[in-house]
Amino acid sequence: MRFSRIIPLLVVTLAAGACLPTGEDIENELEATLASVVGPWTGASPTLTLDFQLQQGSGNAVSGSGTMKEAAAANSVPITVTGTFQRPQLSLTFSGMTFEGRAVQGTFTGSYTTVGGINAPLQLTATGYSKNVTILLQER
Repeated sequence: MRFSRIIPLLVVTLAAGACLPTGEDIENELEATLASVVGPWTGASPTLTLDFQLQQGSGNAVSGSGTMKEAAAANSVPITVTGTFQRPQLSLTFSGMTFEGRAVQGTFTGSYTTVGGINAPLQLTATGYSKNVTILLQER
C-alpha cells in the first residue's frame, strides 16, 4: 500500500474511534439506568404477565399501578404496586391480583443489577394458598 493511502486511512480510523463510547461511558450509562426504578415495567412468566408503572415516593418507597393477566384468563385485572428500592434491592407487593380463580397478593424481591431485568420468584398468597411463580421483571 502506498504511503499516501495509509495516512487518510489512519485519520479515518482514529476519527471513528473517537466516536465510540469508552468503557467508562458505558459504565456511567449503566449506573444511571440502574439508579432508579421509576417508569414503565413488564413482567413475564409462562402463567402470567404484568404491566405496571412505578413512581418514586418519599425515601426509598415506590408505588404504582397497572394490570395483571393470567395466561388462562380472558381479561387483565387492575393491580396496585407498593414497595421499596434500596439499590440494588427491589421489593414489591402487588395487590388486586387474581390467579387460579382466587384473589391473591404477590410479593417479589430481587437485585436490580443488570438492564436485562430481575428474574426471581413472585410469591402469590391467599388464605390457605401459596404458590411461587418465577417471573422476569424488566424496565421498558
